Amino acid sequence: MTQNRKNILILNVGNVLWKDEGIGYHVIERLKKMPLPADVEFVDGSVLGNKLLYHFEGRKKVIVIEMIKRGGAPGTIYRYTDEEINELQEGRDCTVPEWEFMNEVHMSRLIGTQPDEMVFICVEPEDTGENSLSCEVGLSPTLRNKVPEIIEMVMKEIVAMQS
Repeated sequence: MTQNRKNILILNVGNVLWKDEGIGYHVIERLKKMPLPADVEFVDGSVLGNKLLYHFEGRKKVIVIEMIKRGGAPGTIYRYTDEEINELQEGRDCTVPEWEFMNEVHMSRLIGTQPDEMVFICVEPEDTGENSLSCEVGLSPTLRNKVPEIIEMVMKEIVAMQS
């Protein structure tokens, strides 16, 4: 099953229908238009829930792009390893999708299919549409302006993997 897997997976886990939560989707769509090494693959995991586990297997590096509420200024970008993100989640209220995703990360460790390295590039949201009764696609101006910086961070992770 892992024979034809590319070494680097760039993964979105946020829902594009909830404004800034869709940051990973928007970053990935821009990255797809750029020249990248042949061993890079993209997955929109926003609707995969507990099926993400199988996308980790056989990877050298997984780069997860998502929003995170840490209380910082909107647009603040954080970089975490999977161990660091696990510590952040402890004792914190999580949404069901966050819980499902972290469960997949834990399960991959338990069954030995975790990637060699997992990196989270997370951004503080400005607007997640929580106060709206309808879905809204599109990033807030603050996060839209952060997309190039996030792409630069992703590219650094790719280059580090290549050397």
